[in-house]
Amino acid sequence: MSNQACIEAYDKHKNLKLAADEVGIKWQQLYTILIKEGVKVTGDKARYGSDSDKLAAEGERIFKELVPIAKDLNAEQFQSKIDFDVLGYSVDVKTSTLKKSNCRSESKRWAFSLKKQEYFADFFVCIAIKDNKLHKIYLIPCELVRYYQSISMSENGSKWDDYLVKPEDLLDFFKSLPTKETVH
Repeated sequence: MSNQACIEAYDKHKNLKLAADEVGIKWQQLYTILIKEGVKVTGDKARYGSDSDKLAAEGERIFKELVPIAKDLNAEQFQSKIDFDVLGYSVDVKTSTLKKSNCRSESKRWAFSLKKQEYFADFFVCIAIKDNKLHKIYLIPCELVRYYQSISMSENGSKWDDYLVKPEDLLDFFKSLPTKETVH
């Protein structure tokens, strides 16, 4: 088993256990080889994560498709504090599916947790999913949510609707901003 075979197995699976099984070594040995070879161990939450990880990965995929100039920081570091660097601006993507507001009501809402990231992000892009499809996108400057733990948007309207953007306008918005030093 060569180091190159280990790298190729990890690139294929993005999972330490599966890649280690493929090359016939313990995952700890594989990890050591990857680190020595300078390979970033980031995992693949879209394939192996929890349901919430998979939802987050889907939102990040949508954002990257809409803003192809965005640098994916999760590809460089597992569980990066911020998801993307767009021309020096830190962008954290939040994704939520429509859920009942409470058990006594038929109203529904999207809820987005901002915990911790509100100190690091320049912008939050909140992706609202309905019926397994992109339904709405909110672009929220960090200054507006600096001390919020979470925000929610009712299906029937919310104060946050002022920050709704069309998917096709997202890229142009970021391109219109003055260039800023990179996030990291």
